[in-house]
Amino acid sequence: MRSAWRGVKAGLVFTRVPLYTQPSCSGLFPIEHQPKELFVSSFEIKGKVAPCTLFRPLTTDLAVLGRDVTDRLGQTPEFFRNMAIIVDFSALGQMRDGFDLNGLVRLLREQGMTPVGIQGGNEYHERLASKLYLGVFSENKSAPAKVAPSVQPAPVVDHEAMLVDKPVRSGQQVYAKGRDLIVLAPVGPGAEVIADGNVHVYSTLRGRALAGVMGNEDARIFCKELKAELVSVAGLYRVSEDLPANVQNSPVQIRLAGRQLLIEPL
Repeated sequence: MRSAWRGVKAGLVFTRVPLYTQPSCSGLFPIEHQPKELFVSSFEIKGKVAPCTLFRPLTTDLAVLGRDVTDRLGQTPEFFRNMAIIVDFSALGQMRDGFDLNGLVRLLREQGMTPVGIQGGNEYHERLASKLYLGVFSENKSAPAKVAPSVQPAPVVDHEAMLVDKPVRSGQQVYAKGRDLIVLAPVGPGAEVIADGNVHVYSTLRGRALAGVMGNEDARIFCKELKAELVSVAGLYRVSEDLPANVQNSPVQIRLAGRQLLIEPL
């Protein structure tokens, strides 16, 4: 989440089921009478870190939210379609107690987005989440206040970056877990380059670039030619329509200053 998924240890097999192949007088052999070789794994669950988008309401008024969501999505409807959303209550404070989660989830689904969980809600919201087929995520409270940013611990990033020397094409996703990502070739429309650390694109960036996806607010994005669909640092993002005209098609760096995403010419 900033994202924020937790996974089951990769490769863990959860259950085994019998294959019923021979009839008995009662229909099927009991499980204990099945040959051991007929037991096979029915499925596997593997860990995967996938970026989600935080939807952080600043008001409890669903009419206002509905209007603003419609206006924003109307600019780039296909970009937000089926986007995985975590509803984050952190900005509402005590107002969250009266928030209509059911109404917001319905609103987001009507707009084509896919709510997958909540964070920062109260006990009522957490009980309601299961009825709405949502997960409950823990809030990231590692930095409630920045008294001394220079000594604030950041997520560990390996010194050895992931290097990609081939084009990243539409539909492809490259994720540098726990380190920087360096791309020496173009990033096409519909492609995603993601890193826990910095993202460097020494070519044209036409797809999406997400740096500091696990909450590293010191992460940055560097690219030689900015034509991106979306850029994001530690969960704060801008879509192509919001990019300043003076930095488009130019080399830039993208970083956070407080809670503001800055895009600066190089």
